[in-house]
Amino acid sequence: MTRVGDIGEFGLIERIRARRSSQDEDLVVGIGDDCAVVRRGPVLEVLTTDCLVGGTHFEEGWLGMADIGWKALAVNVSDVAAVGGLPRHALVTLFLPEDFTVKQVDDLYSGMEECGEAMGVSVIGGDIVRTIGPFAISLTLSGVCERDQLVLRSGARQGDIIVVTGALGKASVGMRLLHEGWSSGDASAEECVKTFRRPIPRLNEARTIVQTLLPSSMIDISDGLLSDLWHIMDASGVGAELDADCIPVGGCVMDYFEGDREEALSQAMAGGEDYELLFTINSRHEEQLAEVGRGLGVDLTPIGKITVKGTGVKLASEGGERELGRAGFDHFGPAAK
Repeated sequence: MTRVGDIGEFGLIERIRARRSSQDEDLVVGIGDDCAVVRRGPVLEVLTTDCLVGGTHFEEGWLGMADIGWKALAVNVSDVAAVGGLPRHALVTLFLPEDFTVKQVDDLYSGMEECGEAMGVSVIGGDIVRTIGPFAISLTLSGVCERDQLVLRSGARQGDIIVVTGALGKASVGMRLLHEGWSSGDASAEECVKTFRRPIPRLNEARTIVQTLLPSSMIDISDGLLSDLWHIMDASGVGAELDADCIPVGGCVMDYFEGDREEALSQAMAGGEDYELLFTINSRHEEQLAEVGRGLGVDLTPIGKITVKGTGVKLASEGGERELGRAGFDHFGPAAK
C-alpha cells in the first residue's frame, strides 16, 4: 500500500486536487496556488490556511508564544500578499495539551494581535481542542482582491524576468542556529534568528509591485527559492535559468558560512521560510525595478529569466551551467524526518 511518505507532500496535494468532480461557478482558483479565490460581487475573496506544529516547525525553546502567534498569522498574510490581495479576517484553531497554561494562550494571542495590527487583520473566531500530541495552531485567513490585480503562479511566459525581494537564506540559517543551541550576543546571527522567529510579510510591497510592475506570476518563498520557482514553472508550463552571481544572499548568511559564497548560495536557494516574494515580469518593466525598489525601501533583484518548458532550472555561473533539482522543504521528505 502506498504511503504518503512515498509520494511526498506535493504529490499528495496533486492527488487531492485530482479528486475534484465538480466546480462551484464562483470559484476562480482552487487547490494549487497560494490562495483559493472566489467571486464575491465586484471583488474577489481570497482564502488561505496554514498551521504551525511543535516538533515540525519549531522545537521547544526556539520560539516564545508571542513569536508563534505572530508567525502563525504572518505566514498566512504572506500567502494573501502573494496573490495581490489584502488580508482581513482570521479564524484560529488551537490544539492544546492539558498542561498548557493560560498565560501561554494569552501570550500567543498577544503575538497574533500585534501582527494583526501591523497587517490590518482581525481575529474573529476559531476553535480549541485538547490534544495528546504536541501543541499546534492552525489559522485560516480571508481577504479581498480587486479583479484586475489578482496574480497567480500560472502566468509566467518565456522571456519574462525572474525577480526576488530582499535577501535570501536568513530564516533557514536562523533555524540552524537555534538547532545548534545559539544564544544571543552576535548581532549577525541574531538577525537570522529574528527573521525565522518573526517573518515580516511583504504585504505593502506586493501591492505596489502588482500596480507598477504588472507581474505575470508571483509566489511567496516559504519552501525555498528553488522549490517555489518550480511551483511557478509547473503552473505556467515553463523552464527557468538563474544567474548565480545575481541571487541576493543575506549578509548574516555569508557570516554563518564564513564568507563561503557557494555554501551560502546553496542555503539561500534551498532554505525555506524567507517569506520574500518571487515574481516574474515582462522584460519591458525591468528598467523600473530599481526605482520601484527605492520607493519601497527594498531591493528588487532580477535573478534570471523564464525559458521554454522542459528545460528545468539551469544555474549559470563562472564554472559553467548546471541543472538544479527541486530542492526545498517537503513535509514528507527526508529533511522533515
